[in-house]
Amino acid sequence: MPAEETNIFPSAKCQPIARAAFAGIEADILVGGENSPMTAMNLTVRPNTGAPAHISHSEDKFFLVTEGRLVFLVGDDRVEVNSGESISVGQGVVHSFTPLDESVAKMTLVSTPGRHDLFFQAMGSLSTPHIMEEVQTVCQQFGQTIVGPVIEP
Repeated sequence: MPAEETNIFPSAKCQPIARAAFAGIEADILVGGENSPMTAMNLTVRPNTGAPAHISHSEDKFFLVTEGRLVFLVGDDRVEVNSGESISVGQGVVHSFTPLDESVAKMTLVSTPGRHDLFFQAMGSLSTPHIMEEVQTVCQQFGQTIVGPVIEP
């Protein structure tokens, strides 16, 4: 990142630059934008919700669970991830997640290259209930393909 684009956070807590919410997931966007080399978001995932099985065609993702427990689908594998643990998902790999318990789960998501925050904002701006054609248009615009439902807890 060029020096003129370097962000220094003077305290241990980053403040969100934007927020987005859809499908039971609330995102505090910490780093992102069209020209950002990465996206960083703090996600809150409500029980019985989460990301449907999907492919991110050009993004690598790192998830750090900070509260609660989630189950991830990564490829064909079901992986339980507890608070303090992390999981990585490479571009082109099917993945999904949902909380394991009947309580909220929280995690930090870092994806590279950037723009995943713009996908969240675009999804959050859609009318609800979602019209599948609109969802597919946003997914196509941001290199995402939904391939199945949210993984079962």
